[in-house]
Amino acid sequence: MGSEITDCSRGSATHFVLTRFNVRSFYHKAEPTDEWLRERLQLFEMYCIPCFRNQTEARFTWLVFLDSLSPLWLRQEIDKLSQGLFRAVYVEGAFSQEFLSRTIGQLSVTPYVITTRVDNDDAVANDFIETIQNCFAEQDKTFVNLVNGAQYAGRKLYVRPYTMNPFSSLIERVANHRPATVFVEHHYRIDAYAPVLNVRTAHPMWLQVIHGGNVLNEVVGLRTSAQRIAPHFSVSLEVDDRLFSRSVDRVLGAWRIFLRLLRKPSRLRDLTRTLVARKAGSFVSK
Repeated sequence: MGSEITDCSRGSATHFVLTRFNVRSFYHKAEPTDEWLRERLQLFEMYCIPCFRNQTEARFTWLVFLDSLSPLWLRQEIDKLSQGLFRAVYVEGAFSQEFLSRTIGQLSVTPYVITTRVDNDDAVANDFIETIQNCFAEQDKTFVNLVNGAQYAGRKLYVRPYTMNPFSSLIERVANHRPATVFVEHHYRIDAYAPVLNVRTAHPMWLQVIHGGNVLNEVVGLRTSAQRIAPHFSVSLEVDDRLFSRSVDRVLGAWRIFLRLLRKPSRLRDLTRTLVARKAGSFVSK
């Protein structure tokens, strides 16, 4: 698991989880402060690491990308955290799709590659990897999108169905070329590059953690109880679970979603796609 390069459960594919930590990109061009790095590291330890340590399917390789100019104290902390769990990859200059394609191409020795993106401040369900791999049937250039997710903000939990979310995966055949990887396109327009297989699950498969350092995230889900979320994630969540508070927020949340649909009717199409998505467990792998 994690730092070792291993085939996935189907044998003909290698599964990589890709996490950007502090690489230079469109959103983060300037050198981050130590304060920002320490806050990110704390979120990484609280939410991201416990989930991948407790996956029901251990045959995957987790790569965490960091800027080559990262301070020594961060390198030392990452080295300690990575043991037996993930491989730290230090990137010189800007993090690019070309760099990623070359890196994954050098690491993979199987005819198929699965790449999954997960941010360093978010969490995934304990069966996240297993569910993705169960969708593998030797497809070429197909995104897998687990539509059922959740958000955690201000000691409150929200369910959020979301197509083309930032937890997507790309399955591709790479026998004769380098992998494009899941970062070949922005997550909200992956359908412009390849077909998207939307998959429904019995419980949320990912958890966006909303905090002051988020770039784009906003709360758009419906308030729910901790019982619906917490058992599926290996993270400690401090939750205000009072019934009255949840009830009021559900009404306000429904109204907020209604207004979002009015402002942008195309969101109704996306919502419909989550409702008709294929059910997990209905796939027949080759």
